[in-house]
Amino acid sequence: MANNSKHFSTDGRKIMLGLDIGSVSLNTVLLDEKYNVVENYYDYVHGKPFHVLNERLKSLSEKYPAGSLSGIAITGTGGKLATELIGGVFVNEIIAQATSCGRLYPEVKTVIEIGGEDSKLIILEKDPAGGPSKLVDFEMNSICAAGTGSFLDQQARRIGVPIEKEFGEMALRSENPPRIAGRCSVFAKSDMIHHQQIATPLHDIVAGLCFALARNFRSNVGKSKEFNKPVIFSGGVAANIGMIRAFREVLELKEDELIIPQYHASMGAIGAVMYAHSNKLEMNSFPGLGNLEKYLSDTTSAFASLPKLKESEAVYDKAVNFKKNGNERLPVYLGIDVGSLSTNVVLIDKDHNVISRRYLPTAGKPLEAIQKGLTEIYDEVGEAVEVIGAGTTGSGRYLTGDFIGADTIQNEITAQATAAIDYDPTVDTIFEIGGQDSKYISIENGVVTDFEMNKVCAAGTGSFLEEQAEKLNINIVGEFGKMALDSENPVKLGDRCTVFMESDLNSFMQKGARNDNLVGGLAYSIVYNYLQKVVADRRVGNKIFFQGGVTNNKAVVAAFEYVTGKKITIPPHFDVTGAIGAAILAQRAMKPEQKTTFKGFGIRNATYDNSRFTCQACTNHCEIRRVKIAGEQKSLFYGGRCEKYETDGRKKVANNIPNLFTIRTEMLMEGYNENEPRTKPTIGIPRALMVFYQQFPFWRHFFEQIGFQVVISRESDKALMTQSIETITTETCLPVELMHGHVIDLIEKNVDYIFLPFIVNAKFRGYEKTFNCNCPWVQTYPFMIKAALRGKIDESKLLVPTLHFRFFESALVKEMMAYFSQKFGISRKQIREAVYYADNIQTMFEKRLVDYGKNVFNNIPKNCRPVVLLGKPYNSTDPHLNLGLVEKLIAQNVMPIPVDMLDLTPYNIFKNYRNMYWPNGQKIIAAAQHVAQTDGLYAVYLSNFRCGPDSFIWHYVTEELKGKPFLHLEVDEHSADAGMVTRIEAFLDSLKGSEQNEKRNVEIFRPRPSPPSPPKDRVLYFPYMNDGAYLLAAATRSIGVQSEVLPKQTDEDIAIGRKYTSSKECFPMICVTGSFVKKLQEPGADPSKMSFFMPDHNGPCRFGQYNHFHRILFDRLGYKDAEIITPSNDTSYEDLAGEHGQKFRINAWKGFIVADFLRKIYRETRPYEINKGDADRLYEKSLKRLEICIEKGTKGLHKLLSEITREFLAIPVEKSVRKPVVAVIGEIYMRDNAGCNGNIANRLEDLGLEVVIGPFSEWIYYSTHRFTRDSKWKRDTKGIIKSKIQGFGQDVIAGSLLKNIKKFTDHQKDVSLHDMLNLCNTYVDQYYDGDPPIAMGTSVALTSRGVSGLAAILPFTCMPGTLVSAVSDSFRKDHNNIPFINLAYDGQDTVSLDTRLQAFAFQVKEYAHSMAAGAVSVEA
Repeated sequence: MANNSKHFSTDGRKIMLGLDIGSVSLNTVLLDEKYNVVENYYDYVHGKPFHVLNERLKSLSEKYPAGSLSGIAITGTGGKLATELIGGVFVNEIIAQATSCGRLYPEVKTVIEIGGEDSKLIILEKDPAGGPSKLVDFEMNSICAAGTGSFLDQQARRIGVPIEKEFGEMALRSENPPRIAGRCSVFAKSDMIHHQQIATPLHDIVAGLCFALARNFRSNVGKSKEFNKPVIFSGGVAANIGMIRAFREVLELKEDELIIPQYHASMGAIGAVMYAHSNKLEMNSFPGLGNLEKYLSDTTSAFASLPKLKESEAVYDKAVNFKKNGNERLPVYLGIDVGSLSTNVVLIDKDHNVISRRYLPTAGKPLEAIQKGLTEIYDEVGEAVEVIGAGTTGSGRYLTGDFIGADTIQNEITAQATAAIDYDPTVDTIFEIGGQDSKYISIENGVVTDFEMNKVCAAGTGSFLEEQAEKLNINIVGEFGKMALDSENPVKLGDRCTVFMESDLNSFMQKGARNDNLVGGLAYSIVYNYLQKVVADRRVGNKIFFQGGVTNNKAVVAAFEYVTGKKITIPPHFDVTGAIGAAILAQRAMKPEQKTTFKGFGIRNATYDNSRFTCQACTNHCEIRRVKIAGEQKSLFYGGRCEKYETDGRKKVANNIPNLFTIRTEMLMEGYNENEPRTKPTIGIPRALMVFYQQFPFWRHFFEQIGFQVVISRESDKALMTQSIETITTETCLPVELMHGHVIDLIEKNVDYIFLPFIVNAKFRGYEKTFNCNCPWVQTYPFMIKAALRGKIDESKLLVPTLHFRFFESALVKEMMAYFSQKFGISRKQIREAVYYADNIQTMFEKRLVDYGKNVFNNIPKNCRPVVLLGKPYNSTDPHLNLGLVEKLIAQNVMPIPVDMLDLTPYNIFKNYRNMYWPNGQKIIAAAQHVAQTDGLYAVYLSNFRCGPDSFIWHYVTEELKGKPFLHLEVDEHSADAGMVTRIEAFLDSLKGSEQNEKRNVEIFRPRPSPPSPPKDRVLYFPYMNDGAYLLAAATRSIGVQSEVLPKQTDEDIAIGRKYTSSKECFPMICVTGSFVKKLQEPGADPSKMSFFMPDHNGPCRFGQYNHFHRILFDRLGYKDAEIITPSNDTSYEDLAGEHGQKFRINAWKGFIVADFLRKIYRETRPYEINKGDADRLYEKSLKRLEICIEKGTKGLHKLLSEITREFLAIPVEKSVRKPVVAVIGEIYMRDNAGCNGNIANRLEDLGLEVVIGPFSEWIYYSTHRFTRDSKWKRDTKGIIKSKIQGFGQDVIAGSLLKNIKKFTDHQKDVSLHDMLNLCNTYVDQYYDGDPPIAMGTSVALTSRGVSGLAAILPFTCMPGTLVSAVSDSFRKDHNNIPFINLAYDGQDTVSLDTRLQAFAFQVKEYAHSMAAGAVSVEA
């Protein structure tokens, strides 16, 4: 740069540089002072953002001499690091987008921005003073919905279509796009593959993807927010005309209501310059490339890494063995395996030698791929062979089989196993990873005895590797494996699912990780994902075959050997073993003299037409695909759930197996006429969840007795499901989501009232030891639905009584009388009589089910296999919810039996599962025990994606059914049910195999009683939850029990926790599991000298299951001598310290009070300290002093606390202006645990805010409150007196300790439990037991006490946290649009978390400023 003039210009303009550095692209703009775009560039980064930045800046420096750029502003995920390397100012990307849109398009009210990884919704509001529009609200995609833009890129490459132009043009050709699940890219990919396999035209699939992503944006990102018009669509994806069409139609926008900016991909970079320049920020002139080039030349890796991979000695063999048989044609068998990524065609001879083979990309066109494969094989050996048998397998096996005229069509588990066993009968384990599906197969004595296929979150690992290779510009075939093997420091990536892995990959990429270390980390991630999500705790033998296309990747083979510690064998033709197995099965199926039905090689040249229609025969409205092959009379049909359009050969012969679920529904609705004319006031009951599928007899008869007519919503169907998904404000399990559609149906039926009871628990049956809580979402769906339908429904029509069936006399009857007499003026006597009448009807219904079941077991039809369908009645009985599972099983000569037709009275599960408080969980475990003890009876376990209770119940059922295969199916709205058929067929095949082998004796690990108080000869270990834990341990030592707090959770703890869990459990459970196991695995650890603190909890959330799971895990890992200490919140944990209970409780309570006060004064000082670090140092020192004081019996504690207060007040601070205050609310374990919430408090402080966190002691106050309330319901006089004394004592001690020092803190922001429980009821009923009433009550209170924003911390998939998230938007709208952010954290520190926090802090400051200005104007 030779020119020294300050501002380069040919026309006197100053030039400013704007950069937006993302995971997929680098966007560069040059603007003049009037914000005109001088130059604009869009570069793909291919995993090397800073290399590309260097090249772009070099290029610009040739055009613009030194000093000619007057300033730099940078945004995007790589922006922070870039400012350190090239100078300039960093601008948050949401603020940048809001600024450019607000200034360039002042009429715009809503911004949709979709880039490679992140999607953003930005709500703008006109400035009353006439300035540019202002940011008032924003939302970003959840981690599950990450990668929108890059996902479209990947799918375009997969089907061989350029994304730039043709992809969008293809989408416009579609007249009727199929519905594809858009929640996350894994789901969308699964659905897309299903459509490919039934020959859906590509232009329809492409359009379906665009619509899926648009709908997903509206529901997942937009939630319940209004998309006010006009709307701007920016980001790289706005170039896609298919997406533009989809947004126009999904959001119902006219041509001029959706604006695509000229520089749509660069609006972030433009906005960064505008914001920095207009706010007079120090933008700096360009200092040159020195620092950037130095950074790029530094190849050291500062990331946590895994060991270098060592190449396996396994041999690869793909040799074919064809010798011409003179002039005679060689008899051969044809096998075809059509998968999502590849189509494999194989010919074998009678001895199973491979004569010819092809491995081809499916590319979304399965029939074309088959024809290509057959053509190539025919050209190679066709004249010399004669096909005498043909078989197909794979996800597209039925279409393929019908197309070629196959003799057999087999599931891929059986086909893969057949090929492996044929090659080596001693094989005992098969790992198979394909493009979309992964399979684990266990073999004993040459027969399959167990198998598992990936659930949806472990899908797509093979294609994912290919997509990431493309993204990093690496050849997947050879370069990927070699590069990964050469990696010295493979990075540790997430392994939960491919979306999480990609998110981690992007994060490391932006921090400068090298590509070889990234791909090395990917190889490990694929293996960990497979072993933890597919294999889980199943047996891995000693002769392991690795099959499928991913076996080509030597790095993945090496990672398998390292992680399993076992040798991996690669069988010959490992990549086409499915096709070989299909050919062998065809050979075995052919009888002597039987002629093959194979249509001959001529089929390779056949022409065919595809069409599609919707079947109207029932409410399923299946999309039927029709394939018409030229010259053939009959068309082929696919996509139906029933046999209406099946080929004749596949229609099942009618059997005499009864559909017990239809019979159950008939019994449930006995005497009810859906079409009865309306003659009385109507009450609508949604045909969903327990209110219908379990309690309909009760509610119908109750309402009829008090003078109402009951109307039920229609049966679940596709349209109702679609409506549900588009209405929800937060993601739950499908049955709860579906409830939204049923309520909307009742609104449309114009009923007078809709019954949405908050049913806390189930009736006491005489033997349960628990509260019988319903799961958190089944309890609280009324509150979620109210929030979702806010403004769209007359809320006075909703009947939402709080009901405690567990305490029938002492609570329920009184609640019913109070609610319905007040609402309708009905006499309490009439209501009481109706309750008892309805209860009698309900009891008779439940007894009749069991009686009917006994009769069924005495009369099982011949040649029929009975299986118990383990699951909740609302899941197993709704055919739409379970994809017609019952009918599919009956078609395979299986008789599914409902759990509530079993007589489970002999099974007292509470001997072991003393705290199984979910009523359906109680029945499922008892039913599993019944299956385990009954010869010839098996189980199919039906669950839902994201079902919280099942994340624990699954562990228990797996133990109970050890030694007996069972099928676990996880269902979601993602519509492809071909995978379910594969699993059913493979399961039935595996049963035949397991029955051939002798039964093995297995040890079943169950929870066993644990002492509530610790033995003194052991060390009691507390998991770290916040700093109060140190004082709790000190209180324990004060009564003579050795105790320690385990170290704060690290990435290592979390990795160990994930290893021993399914990752579906709550994040705190994964953290504490990791901490416990890490301690037990320490060298020299003696489990007989160790106890671990994990209290009981009486529901409804999953916390009460932690110690059950830990007991099973400890025993399974050989730590039977380690003890778990389980005091109960039933008694407010008074039983922890045995005979020293009172002394311990007093000392522990004092510890919590002083820990909370110390944290409060620390948080109020730290943001204002003049000398950075003063508050941290004093806090650590003070905490230690308090710990010593409590251990010594708390003598002098008040005096010490007063001293500490004076020392904090002596810290030099600058408090002339108070910073905006944010309240951190949410899950008790995480909200003040920096290692488990992404260090949220300090990050918010670093962004210029003051943080207030709810005290831990509020949970103890709350437990005491529940102790009193529950004792009343139990009519436990002793408990009432104890709890009252306890509550009084807590108040006295707290008051005494904080006397004369509380005034030095902002005690106005202390919220009493009484206030919380009174203020929460608008959003969550105070009788919900858990965090949400505390969180929402606190939020309401603090909003009127000077807080300018709320941050709700929830563990990823936390059920109570999801409830808070669902109602938070309603809360925000009720409170002047106060900034409210929900932070779902799971230990993965994503780049987008910083983006969200920065934008949130900006909002909080704007809100505080506007509130202050409002207050001033009011005073004036």
